[in-house]
Amino acid sequence: MKMKTYRFISILLLISLLCPVAWGQSRKDNKPKEKAPLLSGVGVGVDVCGLAMKAVGAKFANMEVSGRIGLKEKYFPIFEIGIGECTRYGGETTNVFSTRAPYWRIGMDYNVNKKVNGNRFLVGARYGFTTYKYDFTCPDLTDPVYGTVRPLELEGLKGNNQWLELCVGFETRLWSIVRLGWNIRYKMPTMQSYSELGTPYYIPGYGRNNDTAFGGTVNLTFDVGKSARKNGQKPLFGNLFSKKNKETKETKAKEQTTAPTESAPRAAKRRGQ
Repeated sequence: MKMKTYRFISILLLISLLCPVAWGQSRKDNKPKEKAPLLSGVGVGVDVCGLAMKAVGAKFANMEVSGRIGLKEKYFPIFEIGIGECTRYGGETTNVFSTRAPYWRIGMDYNVNKKVNGNRFLVGARYGFTTYKYDFTCPDLTDPVYGTVRPLELEGLKGNNQWLELCVGFETRLWSIVRLGWNIRYKMPTMQSYSELGTPYYIPGYGRNNDTAFGGTVNLTFDVGKSARKNGQKPLFGNLFSKKNKETKETKAKEQTTAPTESAPRAAKRRGQ
């Protein structure tokens, strides 16, 4: 299982290195490179991976949104908030674990790409925390002494967790203010407390309750600001809707519809003939 995980991470890192080559790099010209302003953008994003997991009925899913600020196209303080939920049925038993609770993360990403070209290679960290309640139920619990069957219901058990996440990812501009990116995360618990009656199977925002865990997101972000675009990468969908392209089409249309004017001497000569 560990070898498969390392192989998956290696493939993602290789894709992130090849994407700028496939989608275009900065143009070489004599003009000075455009410098990003101090406040280079404000973005709001949503994790489409979590929504997809919820849609297909996965055992657990984190559905979250995020807000961030871009500084100098290098530093991106970010805040993430979401709802984590899980309903797990025991494979060989009738045990059921369930929980649903909000979680929060705060942190920062750093863009290691030296070129201001629309592509961002991000490394960063998050600190996450959540307070939640969880339930254990077993409708057919067999008493080990008397052999009788009776239901077990443990509801409203309380837990709270805090953890650290180390992140690496890639992001690019699709079109205008729309950006798409992904990241993978290595998670380590820092503080945790559970009920003495049972340990939770799943922690909202963290994932399965292990000593360490891997996770990831696929983010669709709407980024508004003065992020440099002139000397950078072309949008993934090209300049189909750009202002320059629109003006060129309008000019060609006018040239086709406007007939050339005939001078007065040539018109008189032609009537004389």
